Amino acid sequence: MSDGRDRAPNWEQMERLIEAVGERTPGSLLDGTRNTYLAVMKQWFEQRGADNVTDTQLTKLVDEWFVAVRDVNFDGYVDFDALSVSQLSTGTRGGSLTGKTCAVSTNDTAGQDDYAGLPLFACVDVNFRVDPVTLEPIITAIEGITKGFERYNKDKFVGVLQASGYVYMMETASIIRLGYSSVWRPYANIAPLPEAVRVDGSVRPWVVHAKYLNHTVDGKLTSYSGVIPTAFSISHNTLHTLAAATGTGWSGMCYCDFNFIRLMFHLKYASLSADGILQGCLVNNHNAVAAVAEVGVKRVLVADANGIEAGMGVFVGTANDRGANSYSISGSDGCLVTSVETVTIGADTYTAIYVDTPAVFDTIVGGTYVTTFHWPNGSCDKILGTDGSPVSATNGKYAAKIQGIEYSLGGYEVLADTMANYTQTDGNYYFEPWFVNRTANQATSLTGDYKPCGIKVSQPESANWLYIKKMGLSMGVLVPDVYGGSSSTYYKDAWYLLAATEGVREVVCFGDLYDGVTGYGLSCAGCGYGLADAGWAVVSRPSPNGNRGEWLA
Repeated sequence: MSDGRDRAPNWEQMERLIEAVGERTPGSLLDGTRNTYLAVMKQWFEQRGADNVTDTQLTKLVDEWFVAVRDVNFDGYVDFDALSVSQLSTGTRGGSLTGKTCAVSTNDTAGQDDYAGLPLFACVDVNFRVDPVTLEPIITAIEGITKGFERYNKDKFVGVLQASGYVYMMETASIIRLGYSSVWRPYANIAPLPEAVRVDGSVRPWVVHAKYLNHTVDGKLTSYSGVIPTAFSISHNTLHTLAAATGTGWSGMCYCDFNFIRLMFHLKYASLSADGILQGCLVNNHNAVAAVAEVGVKRVLVADANGIEAGMGVFVGTANDRGANSYSISGSDGCLVTSVETVTIGADTYTAIYVDTPAVFDTIVGGTYVTTFHWPNGSCDKILGTDGSPVSATNGKYAAKIQGIEYSLGGYEVLADTMANYTQTDGNYYFEPWFVNRTANQATSLTGDYKPCGIKVSQPESANWLYIKKMGLSMGVLVPDVYGGSSSTYYKDAWYLLAATEGVREVVCFGDLYDGVTGYGLSCAGCGYGLADAGWAVVSRPSPNGNRGEWLA
């Protein structure tokens, strides 16, 4: 079993092992642990001269690697109770997942992760780009495997690479089975991950997702560590402009990116809900006000830091409402809290919140505020595993990651390839997400290039947050098809739907730092904002998965 840590493998030991086995396939050398997986992977790429190849050649090696290590016998699933049986969120692992355990990690504690070394789940950080001709993702460097990997460079996109699989769903009178297979099998409702389907319809043996949220630089999307995600200028519509400026084939976050995070969680934790397991940042709405006036400083002296801590993204300004005055000092990109320290002035003790604002500033007693904003990209970089939160995974304060992918940093993530479509037929109102599978066809209105996801539900009697009872699998992704749950049953998360409405809206995911855990989290989505709506709470990420083909079984 793997303990989930990212410790360096014993390369010399692995080299001796590989030399001893001669022509054995790399898959036959794996023992289910992450360290062995990484060691075999490094040796395999080194033997093929991966440090001295072009990006295209490296990507071809990536293709070959995931074929070489594929466990064709892998077919794992989680059985959840049918709606008529119970309201439980938890399920039972079966097939290749029988007996597996997964627990989240923090910066100080590594949870047991029996998935971390499995060929279908083992993941690594990479740099990647999108080929403007083929529209395919191209891997340019692999952390710890090849030279050249960079995490803090605005010109290098950081992603998470892993094998692709086939997701399926089976329903009987007693169970709802969510399964994942390394190869196609003759099941009634099975499909590859949509992001693995190339434009020509073939299935790529791997997928890559942006590890970090976008921090806009020179009008372009980025994915790198150490910066606060951009807000205020991010919406469904503006993502199209940013992606086009980034390069041909780029997209903002896609529904398949949203789906992947949820799918991995359900399979790894045998739960429909992340509540009490991996909460994300949903309870971090704090501010502190100056208790001492100072001139030409980069700190605010307060009586109580009120939950504000080092490493956090904040606004500094003359208000605490996250409007323009809230960031009159820091700017709308916010700034990082560099430290929080106790200081004594005369006979009085204060807490000093130090920040990295662009310039020094003056503080006014009762008039200068520090207000929480989004956690910066890379908040989860020190976690001792592929899933978890830096300090607490359950208190709702901290950012989270699943399969190495950061999410829930304090804002909703808006989708670029999806519209929430509200329609009316004979007086009956319906809701259905619609997708477009080419970045060149992403639009600011519903065109003929968009296709219905295949799961349509009735609009509620009044606009509201509707708790999910069940999701259906359509086009390789999970979409709610039965509502009526609660904050303590089934998915424990909700989608916001409008009532008696026609037209389209943007889709925003997860929740923000203000919302709290009730109804918000892993499977939450809001479908009420206009396509151009932006604000402090709306962020996104770049995606290499905006160009997808039609899979023919």
